[in-house]
Amino acid sequence: MSTTDLIPHQTITAICDNVAQAQADMAQAFALLQGAKERLTAVLGSQLPYVGSAHLWEHDISDYNLPRAGTQSAQYVTRNAWRYVLDVCGIKAYMTEKRQKELQQQMEQGHFPALTPENVLSTLQGLTGQVGTLLEESAKEVFDWLRPWNPQSHAAQLKTNQRWKLGYKAIACYAVEANWTHGYHLNYSREANFRTLGNVFALLDGQGAQHYPDDLCTQLRTGLERVTAGEAVPTPYLTLKPYRNHNAHLVFRRHDLVDKLNALCGDGSLPGESCTDEQGVVS
Repeated sequence: MSTTDLIPHQTITAICDNVAQAQADMAQAFALLQGAKERLTAVLGSQLPYVGSAHLWEHDISDYNLPRAGTQSAQYVTRNAWRYVLDVCGIKAYMTEKRQKELQQQMEQGHFPALTPENVLSTLQGLTGQVGTLLEESAKEVFDWLRPWNPQSHAAQLKTNQRWKLGYKAIACYAVEANWTHGYHLNYSREANFRTLGNVFALLDGQGAQHYPDDLCTQLRTGLERVTAGEAVPTPYLTLKPYRNHNAHLVFRRHDLVDKLNALCGDGSLPGESCTDEQGVVS
């Protein structure tokens, strides 16, 4: 992954320049609105003693302090611009669900630098330097989800799920829900798990991060709408069968990627037990 290929459609400088110009326009607009409010207050304020100042609009925004609203709007634009940069560069595909939530929380709390070409390049270079670590964390998250280490968990008690490694078959608990009329859909709480699984397999396959509509979640959503209990939903990396108990039976089609995942997570297999019985695509 090269920082020179992170944003194919727009240069970093163009993004930063346009965001800066938009923020300058917004600051000017809010300054003009503040001036208009002061003018109206000078004229009408004495006629509205219960308000104390004139309002420029009818609804909730009328209570805003305009200079503060301008600052908040500028921060909002900067936050969304950073989100765009991080989304389009593909680095979030390497992150675990936990890391993505932490990043989102930092953004919401305003913990981001000014959007300049220097800051963007520095941030992206720092993140790309951690790609190996981020991928390992995502692989471990998938590994722990499908090969639960906790013997008290429901999934760990299923014979299909192996204790020491991820097998070529697995059961994902509470992964699907039946629709009211026909078909199934992914449990909302499990979508992030399937999204991470799809990205990990794609990255291990040398394909880069998955994108809509060719990502695993979209493929599964589309297929699940048309099946009944126990009917297979095939995708390039796995086949999923939904059941009425909310579990999904997974059969991995790429044994070589499962072996890579086991090796990357470091658990491997028990002494004398091989993880590489077969390789390639299975039907």
